Amino acid sequence: MTDRLPAAFRALWYELPLLATAGLLICTSAALVVYLSPGLSPLSVLLGAFVVCPVWAAVVATTDAVVQEERGGVLVLIRNLRRHALQGVGVGVVPGVVVAVGLLNWQLYSGPVFALPLAVSGCASVLLLLASCYAFSLRVTGELRGKQLWFTALQLVARAPWVPLGVLALAFVGLLLGTSVTASLLLLAPGPVALFASAGTATTYGTEKHALHR
Repeated sequence: MTDRLPAAFRALWYELPLLATAGLLICTSAALVVYLSPGLSPLSVLLGAFVVCPVWAAVVATTDAVVQEERGGVLVLIRNLRRHALQGVGVGVVPGVVVAVGLLNWQLYSGPVFALPLAVSGCASVLLLLASCYAFSLRVTGELRGKQLWFTALQLVARAPWVPLGVLALAFVGLLLGTSVTASLLLLAPGPVALFASAGTATTYGTEKHALHR
């Protein structure tokens, strides 16, 4: 199957306006969450699912088009905001609720009795965060939903864990540089993260479908 990574690397240059706009939208929505609920808490996680994830779904839908069809642009991103906002909430609320429960268990932890629910919610949170790196593309472009969406995303995590790990690592590096070097770097991170998430999902999911139909 076609490797979409070269298309993602090319787009880092010719889609600069799109990437800059994506970074601005994501950082603005994230700043709103931080303003309403500072720090990491169950409330801030749930707010992120409802405020940031609709924007992220639109960005991913646009970068999907870039890496698969080499067709993107700021106007496409604006249209995708209207088209995929609700889908973004639907995807984001699943890991959001599980992570919020995990954080609540952590706050309530006071002895061995709480160890099992904390471990279960922690493991589920990690798996769903990894799966969500695939799930947004699978929802907005692959049009999967419900159990099929998450089963497929988890199957892709098992098949190619390097994709979500790489995406999360890139996001972490961008966040680290933005908070320790200069805040302007935060605006540059979301676009490339979305590009490589789209490229990884398109490549891995295309390979998976090809293997199933052999």
